[in-house]
Amino acid sequence: MWDKFKGDPLMGFIFVIFGLIFLVPGIGYGLSSPGGLPGPGAGFFPTITSALTVFFGLWIIYDGLKKGSVDYFGQDPEQRSNFKIIAVVCAAFIAFLLIWVYINFFLGIAMLSLFYNFIFKRTWKFNLIFTVVLTGMLYVVFERLLYIQFAL
Repeated sequence: MWDKFKGDPLMGFIFVIFGLIFLVPGIGYGLSSPGGLPGPGAGFFPTITSALTVFFGLWIIYDGLKKGSVDYFGQDPEQRSNFKIIAVVCAAFIAFLLIWVYINFFLGIAMLSLFYNFIFKRTWKFNLIFTVVLTGMLYVVFERLLYIQFAL
């Protein structure tokens, strides 16, 4: 059964579907802010990121069909161990969402960054510097420059 769904075209299709799921409501929110308010509208960033997700999904499909694709569902031990990593990454992202909803977005981002860098065996020095820089940049750009709040 899985033989028909192997490879890059399937992953590209999933990217396109998720991009479209967020693109349609993003456009509905509006790309520009309502009369007289500075900055982009509520739908600006969802529309841009969703459009890029659709574009790169289509690119993955094209590239996979042109050059051949990868067997994502193989049975060798390395591929099976990757499923465990994917499950841990997904669980960490769910924990991030819970921290965001019940505590604070920036705390969640910092913890997610620390955890991902730890899982992927980055050095502690890199991990701490990357986390501080990422969290700080998100805070400055979105909270201070664009006045976008990440509160739910």
